[in-house]
Amino acid sequence: MRSIARPSPLAQAAILLAVLATVASCATSTPTSSPAPNPAPAPIAGSSQPTQPPAPTQATPSSHPLAPATGTACASGAWHSAPLNVTRDVATPPVPLVANVRTAPHPECGYDRFVLTFTGPVPGYYIRHVTQVLADPSGKPINLPGRSYLLITLRPAQAHTDSGTATITRGVHALDYRILTGYALEGDFEGVINLALGLNSTASFRAGELPGRLYVDLTSSSP
Repeated sequence: MRSIARPSPLAQAAILLAVLATVASCATSTPTSSPAPNPAPAPIAGSSQPTQPPAPTQATPSSHPLAPATGTACASGAWHSAPLNVTRDVATPPVPLVANVRTAPHPECGYDRFVLTFTGPVPGYYIRHVTQVLADPSGKPINLPGRSYLLITLRPAQAHTDSGTATITRGVHALDYRILTGYALEGDFEGVINLALGLNSTASFRAGELPGRLYVDLTSSSP
C-alpha cells in the first residue's frame, strides 16, 4: 500500500502564512458602508414646530407730524391794561341792539371770555379799569363781586327792544371763573350802554370782533 507524503514543517508554516495574508486582504478591501443619515422630516402644516422668524425691517420715520391731541384753538392778540377806545360811525336808526350776553372760562388758554352779540353792526366801544361800579343814572353803588372792575361803554347801542323789553336783565350776574367773577348792567340810556365786569385781580384784557359780535378776553397776567 502506497504511503502519502506529508509536507515538511517548513512548508506547512509557509502555507499557513499565505492563508492568513489572504484573509487579512479580504477584510481591508471590502469596508462596510455606513448607513446614510435619514433626511429631516418636512414640517407638517398646522404643527407647532418653530419656524425661522423673518429678518427685522428698519422703520422709516414719517415726514408729517402727529396732529394735536386737542382741537382747542386759543385766540391771539395784544393784551391791554390801559384804556382801549374804538369809535364807529354807525348810521341810525336802527340802533345796534345787544341781543344776548355769553361768558365762558378757557383755562386751557389762560383767560376767561365775555361775549356780546348784536343785531346789526358792532358799535363803538370804550374799555377801561374803574375803582367802583355805579348805577346809571341813579349813581347808587352796585355790589358786584371782585377785587377790581372793568367797564365797557357801547355807543350807539341799546339793551332793550323798541317796545321796552330788556335784552340784558338788570342785577348782578355772579360767576365762579378764575378771573371773571361776574357782570352787571350799569346803564342803558339814550343809545349808550355801560357794562361792568368784576375781576379777581387787576387783569389785562384783549378785545376782538367777529361778525355781529364783540368779545373781551381777561387774563391775570400778560402771556
